[in-house]
Amino acid sequence: MYARLDLSQSWKRTAGWALEEVLVRFYADSLRQNEINLFIAQGNRKAALLSQVDIEGRLEADKVDVLLTGHRDGHEVCFGVVHVKSSFAERRTDDVPLSQALIEAGYASPLWTMDCKSTPAELPLNKGELGFTLEPERDRRSAKRRDVEDDGYFSACFSYNQNTIPTPTEQQAAARVMVCDFRDPNDAFSEFVVSSWRNFRRREA
Repeated sequence: MYARLDLSQSWKRTAGWALEEVLVRFYADSLRQNEINLFIAQGNRKAALLSQVDIEGRLEADKVDVLLTGHRDGHEVCFGVVHVKSSFAERRTDDVPLSQALIEAGYASPLWTMDCKSTPAELPLNKGELGFTLEPERDRRSAKRRDVEDDGYFSACFSYNQNTIPTPTEQQAAARVMVCDFRDPNDAFSEFVVSSWRNFRRREA
């Protein structure tokens, strides 16, 4: 059953739905100034936009969280999907096949996360799961970080946990972990989205 209609499971998805709303409400107005739409798509509009997405394999609508669209020749065009996860334990691997197919077909496919992992304590610390960055002498990176930096399973990873360590500038990576906050919507995430739309238009021209 479609997860949003399964009331027995809905309590497990409440945090995810709320986070999608946070993402859209924080960035939508700013991105609209660049003629880009960021939104939670539903119903006929979602079906119509996803029918445009040309990827190998089946595109399951319930795997799509938030859409990115722009306008070309008077038509709304989907150019990416944002995968929203409050934590890496939230079955992010379910998104990997879709994300890989999107990237290979030229679509934007970023992972947007709070990187939540806290240990119960008097003063809880949200240390996250992305862990260490690559070091010259040894590699202590987590599998979650390698998924992004080495395998490029997502176009980029945007973490809103200030304890997350971003991919070092000098490191060569298939995709990068970046850290943002909610102070200004004109940040690295916005820059990524705007750049992705420009690249998509150039490829499709």
